[in-house]
Amino acid sequence: MTTFLATWEQPGETAVKTAWSARQKGGSLKDALEQGLAACELHPEYLAIGLGSLPNSDGELELDASMMDGSDLSCGAVCAVRGIVPVISVARKVLEDTPHVMLAGDQARRFAIEKGFRPRNLVTAEIARLYEDWRRGEVPDQYIHTTDQHLHGDTVTMLALEEGRTVAASATSGLAWKMPGRVGDSPIVGAGIYADDEAGCAGATGLGEELWKACASFRTVEAMRRGLSAKEACQETVRHMLRRQKHAADMPCVVLALRPDGDFGAATTQGEFQLWSCVDGVIGMERVVAEG
Repeated sequence: MTTFLATWEQPGETAVKTAWSARQKGGSLKDALEQGLAACELHPEYLAIGLGSLPNSDGELELDASMMDGSDLSCGAVCAVRGIVPVISVARKVLEDTPHVMLAGDQARRFAIEKGFRPRNLVTAEIARLYEDWRRGEVPDQYIHTTDQHLHGDTVTMLALEEGRTVAASATSGLAWKMPGRVGDSPIVGAGIYADDEAGCAGATGLGEELWKACASFRTVEAMRRGLSAKEACQETVRHMLRRQKHAADMPCVVLALRPDGDFGAATTQGEFQLWSCVDGVIGMERVVAEG
């Protein structure tokens, strides 16, 4: 059985369908997740990942990505990368071609260029106009309030499972209008993603600062190791966040998980979100609602 999971309504569907297609063509699980996320990064209408995302407070896009292979705990990540897409592919290069886990900022960009990635302008004309409106305080509300941005799609996090093998990956442009240099949970192994074939894999999306504080993905995988179902493990992490972190309910903080036996689930601290799945080619979408 082959299972792919991905987050948020519009990009999540793109991600799982692309991943399944890649696997059907003979690609590995890592190939599938890389291609699924790359398809989202290159889609200019998705506002929190890759090309055409909402920028930082200087009007620049700084992108983050990570990938982890649960078979041997190998992982690679990049953060605060400017002018390169898809950054998930750069993160995979870090995983496979270096002894390191993360490269950051200008040096990650330099590494990408050395690996053959071509720099490009990622700020579309529409986003440039929105940025100028934001500077003048005239941007529409849906581009100001963080929770509203989830209507357009947030960080795309993907999980994969096949015959006991697990892979997790994530890509994002981070919070709109963030301070330059800000990095959230997505490229942080243990926070944004985690995979261990012995217990399963997990990922996160939402307010990165809060998910990072909780080591949300690692915490969830360890809960599955103790025998909890995927959904129970996600709920345990979310409840911990709500109990210990005063800002965990400021916006949706989402955790999703996939066990080696194929069981999967998710939970959120606030509101609702969409979890897309592809199980042996059968596409599904579940709306996950906060408890209470």
